[in-house]
Amino acid sequence: MSLARKISAVTEMRQAEWIFICGFLIHLGIMYPGFMCYDAVNQILEAREGVYSDWHPPLMAIIWRFTDSIVPGPAGMLFLQLGLVWVGAYLSFQAFFKPYGGKTLAALLGAILFLPPLFGISGAILKDVLMWGALFTAFGMAGHIKNHNEQIPRIAFLLFALTVLVLWLAILIRHNALFATIPILSFALYRLYPKNSLLGLARAAIPGAALTLVLFLATGAINNRLADRHTYPWVANASFDIAGVIKRLEDKGRQQAIFDQLAGSLNSTGSVEPLLKAYTPMYWREVFRTKPPTLQLPTNSMESQIHGFESLSDQQRQTLHTQWINTILAEPVLWARHRLAVSRYVLGLVPDNSWSPVMMAKDFPGDLEHFYGSHPKANKLQEWLEAGMSKYVEYWFFQPWPYFVLTICLFFAAVFRQGTANIEVICLTSSAILHELGLMLAAPSPDFRYSHYMVFCSLLGLLLLARHWLAKRESVHWQAFNVVDKRRARVE
Repeated sequence: MSLARKISAVTEMRQAEWIFICGFLIHLGIMYPGFMCYDAVNQILEAREGVYSDWHPPLMAIIWRFTDSIVPGPAGMLFLQLGLVWVGAYLSFQAFFKPYGGKTLAALLGAILFLPPLFGISGAILKDVLMWGALFTAFGMAGHIKNHNEQIPRIAFLLFALTVLVLWLAILIRHNALFATIPILSFALYRLYPKNSLLGLARAAIPGAALTLVLFLATGAINNRLADRHTYPWVANASFDIAGVIKRLEDKGRQQAIFDQLAGSLNSTGSVEPLLKAYTPMYWREVFRTKPPTLQLPTNSMESQIHGFESLSDQQRQTLHTQWINTILAEPVLWARHRLAVSRYVLGLVPDNSWSPVMMAKDFPGDLEHFYGSHPKANKLQEWLEAGMSKYVEYWFFQPWPYFVLTICLFFAAVFRQGTANIEVICLTSSAILHELGLMLAAPSPDFRYSHYMVFCSLLGLLLLARHWLAKRESVHWQAFNVVDKRRARVE
């Protein structure tokens, strides 16, 4: 066999691998060196200072401190984020798609990552993107776990342990990854001790949820230890929820009474009226922007160094926490109406209010540049891509709600279809649905990046559900191609 034919044979065998390698390199090349928004600049400033707050995950700043010492700026974190995403794509292909076919499914899986609703923020250095990569990698890794008849037990337990560690990374990076983690960890347990039924999966969900809770509690303890500055970000959610209930109360006296207690916990005073005018379910911070000020953020709480609510005393925080719980218990219907109003913004059901579905060069906070230092300007390709995608951010395909509806439909389609191969679709869509429901309970604003993981899961779930049909199409195509090729050979 000639050298050219040997190279061709190797290329044919490894075509899927080349798709993912090239996809990663193209993705990295387009987004290089990575884009910085307010959150990212605050995190890298903490990384460079070596003093960490818990407003953002301390572990991410610690990792960034290491990468920044090797490649200053966002490039190291961009490599890590996209590396996890593309490793997840490769592992998922090998586990869930390769048995159904080769090149076509590999190309489609890679192409999903370049679709504008996913691609638009993938180059921004965000805990949401890092969480996405960790969850995707864990899902692909879980798919490689096999029962003891097909795999050496040591290998299966090693893969399970690695899956748990990567899921723990997701929670350490983004605390609300708790909700998305439960189905993936349950799936890993199901693969470790398979029961080929939905009942078996439901049984695996109990220890899966328990183990996830352990990881979540351990994360809280670790983050508390890693943080040098404790900012108490939950205070923002508590103030937002209480303000939402106050807004919906009809009794003016109770409005003022609850407001007085809230204001007292936050070193503020005044009338409830400015808060009633300022409140919107779109954003928690609006209740702190009243003019004249009533609820007031602590000085420098959101500047180049995030101090959050650390100036509040232990007694004030305890009082606020108690009021938060008591307000929800006393007015559960009004709280639910507040959270449903927030959910409409989160899902993009309110026109023109989905935040930042494209995050590239224009998002760099110029007012923080004198703290951060000069940043690379976008190249022509990046400017063209950003301008092109930004034209369509108000269209339905840049809103989370169609993907949420699709995810729910995919979940029920997988549940009611026969075949154990749909178990992974059930777990993936469950992960997305729980993640989005968690946002509806706690999201402080309608950032598209919060729903980014759910958008991805809906598209991947659709491809998983269609893989058998796509494999048949590919098989028919290649059979026809081989027949034509043989006829040509005979003629020659």
